This record gives sequence, C-alpha cells and structure tokens, in this order.
Amino acid sequence: MKIKKLTATFGALDGAVLDPGPGLTVITAPNEGGKSTWAGFWKAMLYGIDTRERDKSGFLADKTRYLPWSGAPMAGEAQVEWGGREVTLRRFPTRTNPLGGFEAVYTATGDPVPGLAAANAGERLTGVGREVYLRSAFVGQGGAAIGASRELEARIAALATSGEEDVAYSAVERTLKDWRNRRRANRANGLIPELEEERARLDGALREMDDARRRKSEGARELERLEERQKELQGDLEIWARIEKHQLNRRYGEAYLEWERAKAAVPEEKPHPVFGTMSGEEAWAFAQARQREQEAAKEENRRLKTQREALEKRCRNGRAWTLRFLLFTAAWLAGTLTNFILDYPLTGTGTASLLMLACAAIFGVRWKNALRELDALPLGSPPDEADWPAQAMEYRESLAKAQQACAAEAAARRRMEDLAAQGGQLFDTLELLHEPPQSKAATAAQLAAVERELAWVQKELARAEGALSHMGAPEDVEARRGELDGQLARRLEEYDALTAALEALGAANDQLRQRFSPALNEKAGRLFAALTGGRWDRLTLARDFSAQAAGEGTALPHSALALSTGTAEQLYLAVRLAVCQLTAPDAPILLDDALAAFDDGRMALALALLKKLGEERQILLFSCHRREAEWAKAHDVPVIEKLYAGTVGTASGI
Repeated sequence: MKIKKLTATFGALDGAVLDPGPGLTVITAPNEGGKSTWAGFWKAMLYGIDTRERDKSGFLADKTRYLPWSGAPMAGEAQVEWGGREVTLRRFPTRTNPLGGFEAVYTATGDPVPGLAAANAGERLTGVGREVYLRSAFVGQGGAAIGASRELEARIAALATSGEEDVAYSAVERTLKDWRNRRRANRANGLIPELEEERARLDGALREMDDARRRKSEGARELERLEERQKELQGDLEIWARIEKHQLNRRYGEAYLEWERAKAAVPEEKPHPVFGTMSGEEAWAFAQARQREQEAAKEENRRLKTQREALEKRCRNGRAWTLRFLLFTAAWLAGTLTNFILDYPLTGTGTASLLMLACAAIFGVRWKNALRELDALPLGSPPDEADWPAQAMEYRESLAKAQQACAAEAAARRRMEDLAAQGGQLFDTLELLHEPPQSKAATAAQLAAVERELAWVQKELARAEGALSHMGAPEDVEARRGELDGQLARRLEEYDALTAALEALGAANDQLRQRFSPALNEKAGRLFAALTGGRWDRLTLARDFSAQAAGEGTALPHSALALSTGTAEQLYLAVRLAVCQLTAPDAPILLDDALAAFDDGRMALALALLKKLGEERQILLFSCHRREAEWAKAHDVPVIEKLYAGTVGTASGI
C-alpha cells in the first residue's frame, strides 16, 4: 500500500494537502509546522479516534488534541494505492465520534470497496492491527522505543515457531494464571479460599450449635432455680405488704380520732357584736378609727368648754361695765339735777352725760352679743369611754385561735385522707403475722436482682433457641461440610495441576526465549549494523522487547539502557524496521523526527538505509532540521519543505 494524497482538516491543518512520493520522502518543517499533526492524522485515517481516551493531568486525548483550530468539523480524505487499485478513504464526524463516519470507494469509479469499514480499515490496508502498526511502521515523536504488546508478541511468536503457533506466551500464561487465580488468587480471594471460608463457617456453625444446646440446657436449669427463688421472695413481700396494711389501718384510726378532736375544737362561727365578720386587720383598723373619733370628740368638748368660759366671761364683763356706766350716768344726772335745783349751774354736764350713756350702750351691745353667741354655742356630745384597741386585740386573738383550730382540723383531715388514699380503713383483720427474716428493702432488692437475672437468663435462652432454629438440622450441616470437603479436594487438585502447567510453560518459554525469533534478531542486527556503520552488529531481543547489543571489541552484550541516547534510538529504529519487514511488509512507514538524536554521520547512514528500503515500500520522514533535506536533495530523494497548516506540500517541489 502507498499513500497518494492526504487532505486534512485536523488540529492546525485546515484543508491542508500532503502529496508524498512513492519511496522515501523527506518532509521538513520548523517546530509547530504541522509534522506531528500529519502523523496523527494518518494514524486516525487508518484506525480512527479512540473516544474512550480521557484527558488527564499532563495528557490530552486525541479527540481533544486534534480538534480543528478553525472551528470546522474534524474531517479527512486519503487517496491510497491498495491491491493494484486506487482507493479513496474518507472520515467525517458523527454525533458521538469526531471521526466516526467512514467511507471507502474506488477513486476511479466511486464504487464502495467491499469489506472495508471504519473498524477494520487500518488492519485491512496495512495487514496488521493498530497495536502492531504503532510498534513497527509508525514512529511518533520521541517514541522510537518499542513496548510489549500481546498482539505483537503473538506475531513474533508465530515466527519463532515457524508459523505453527498463533497464541502468545503471555496470553497463555495470563489465561493459566487467571484460571489458577480463580481457584486461589491470594489468601482471601478465589474458589479455594471461598470453599475454605465456607467450611470454616460450617465448622463454626457446628460449634455454635453445640454451644447453643449447652447454653439452652444450662439456661433451663438456671431458669427453674430463679423462678423458685422469685416465688419465695414474692411471698415474703406479700407478708410485708399485709404487715404494712395493719400498720396503715392503725395509723388511720389514730388519725381519724385526732380529726374528731380537732373538729370539736373548732369554735362556732357567729358575728361579733361590735366587729361582725371583720378580719383581724379590718377590726384593728375599725378600732383605731373609733379611737380617733373618741379623741376628737373629747378635744371638741374641751374646745367648746374653753369657748363657753370665754363667752361667759365676756357676758359678765359687759354686764358689769354696762351697769357701771349706767350707775355713773344716773349719779351724774342726779348730781346735775341737784345742782340745777340748787342753782349751781355746771358747764359740760350734758356732754359728759351723753358720753357715759354711749359707753353704757356699747358695753350693753357687747353683753347682748356675747349672750347670743353663748346661746348659739353647742353643748357637745358626751364622750365614748369604750377601750377600742383592747376590744380589737381581744377580737384578733379570738380569730387567731379559731384559725389555729381550723388549721389543726384541716391538717388532721388531710392526714386522715392521705392514709385513706393509701388504703387505710377503720376495720382490720385479727390475723397474727410474723416478720420475714429480712427487711422489706432487702427482700425487694433481692427480688429485683433475681428478676434481672431471670430476664437475662430468659433472653439468653431465647437467643439459644433462636440460634438453633436458624441453624437448621446438624445433619444437614454435616452433609454440606462433606460436600465442601469433596469440592475443596477437587479445587486443590486443579490448583496443583495449573501450577504444574505454569511451571511447564515457564520452562518451555525459557527454552523458546533462547531461540526467540531468530529471524527478527538477525534482521534487526543487520539493520543496527547498517545504522551504526558496523560498530554494533549483533542484537538480541527478549519477549518484552528489551534488547541487548554486542559489537566489535565488546566481550559481553550491553543492555539498551547502557547505550547512549542516540545509539539506543538507532537500536530501536532497527528493531522497528525489522518488525515492520516481518509483520507488515506492505505498510507505509512514518517516522516523526526519528533521527533527531543521530549525529550527522549516523544520520547519513540512516537516510541511506531508508532510501534503500524505500525502493520496496513507501517511507515518510518528518524532520525539523535542514540536514535531512540537504542530504535528500544531494541524493535525489524527494523533499517537501515549508509544510504549514492550510498549505499544499508536494514531492514535486524538489
């Protein structure tokens, strides 16, 4: 198969076209020029995009890495020569896969290619599956080292056995180990541990049955003993209850008599002749008010008496002065009349008489006014001589005594009612009771302890009976244990047989390893010698594709890990080319910067080897260096330069 033309809308490529030559084509471009994207595109055109891959820290799945930068849908077309005819492959997006759609037609006619589908296109076109192709004819950037693969190992194993074996050692070993692990993977997993665990469970179940039967028997005996003791203690408590009943009736009778006496001591309720039904405080306030009224009346009588005495004095004084002035006036008039008769006239006699008469009139008026005031003055009421505070104190003391009697009656009544509520009565039996040997408290404590122990024994007995009912019949368990012993013996025999088979397979593999794919070792050795200029000419591969190299001047083989980076890259390139020649002779080889670690001399040797191999198959070499292009131009190898996204690269531009 050869690539005729690639057209890609893929990652940074937007409708870009690549038209390589039929043999070796050197494609140069700077970093980020689209080289690795073209390599990824070719892989996707063959085997599609694995949508199961997920982005991780430091890793992008192809479905994310190669999303078109332009925002257009991911799509591509590849025109290839296959089986003597040109075929056009197209991949386009579907709802669930960015390149899930597929079409394969003959380029000349447009007719569908029979048997070519999205799932098998890569394997049909290259002759190998994805794993083998990626480990042989496809060298990604920095990925020259080859890893183990069950599919690749199967192909190489077929070479080692001359085509008579198509099953890889690792697959057989894995199958045998899986079978053995199904029987015993470790101490806890597998059929044998499961059987051993079930047998251990059955042994435990039998022991539990014996233990449950023993506990049931012991529990039944202990239950009988505790029930007898419970009856004895309950009988003692009943005697204590009857004794307490007698004591309660006695106390009730005493309380009843005390209540009768207290009730008789309560005085008859009737109104007080002075205070009526007043409370003690009200009676005291009433007495205080009456006492104040009594004092006020006495004070008023004293005031009226003093006022009457003053008025009586005024009356006496007014009458006396009035009489005096009248007598003076009469005497004066008599003297004046005598003088007039005797003809002794006196000057001013009339005036003096009038003056005396006026004074007599004034004092007379005062006397009359004092008499009227005296008549109008009230005589006052006779004072109340009762001792109100003493009567109030006496009344309060009588109330206090009555309250005390009522309180005593109420207390006696409550005590009697409390005892009645407890069952006390006036009548009692005449039976003679003797106290049990222990006090009631001690008896009750012992009964509580016995009942707790009884409940625990009943629970344990019920648990033992329940366990026995759930365990089933012992003979069934014994029968199942016998079955398990037989199954376990068979599984142990199978485990030993598989162990022996694995040991035999390992021994056979050791023998096979000594002659592991001579053809592959021979081809890889020749290619390694060509790549290193004969410095290393022998190469040995193990089944895991770890390699050892030997050459001129080396006494012992060297592991690939001990070689320089460039030499190790040359070793693994030789291995890939050898694997490709043996497993996929018709598949195009794609190398992405595979010579980056080579020095100039070995780069030239590698290009010369690739040019020679290009006579038999198509080889695409991507490089970011000018030296590969310069060598190619000097040796008539097609070169494609300036390969950028969205441009057309063609081998005709040499």
